[in-house]
Amino acid sequence: MGGFLGEQEVLNRERVKEILRKKEYSYLEEKVSLMEMRDDSVLVRISFLIEYKKRMISIEEKQPIVLSFGDFRVEDWGEGIRKIADIE
Repeated sequence: MGGFLGEQEVLNRERVKEILRKKEYSYLEEKVSLMEMRDDSVLVRISFLIEYKKRMISIEEKQPIVLSFGDFRVEDWGEGIRKIADIE
């Protein structure tokens, strides 16, 4: 039964992927958390928070992602106004 406010959509993984793909959400928060620095690797965790039809949906990485620090561009921005130099 729908009730006073009508039926609420049942969500599954495929529907959430479709909501993201079609940008049907009204709010999106993206977050990357630095978990740890190991030798030449960076461990990060990625999460998203979306609002869809007045419902908040959280999407989080199950395991941290390991990225090579060598894949990152490192720059010196001094006081933050403009880039001063690349850091090798």
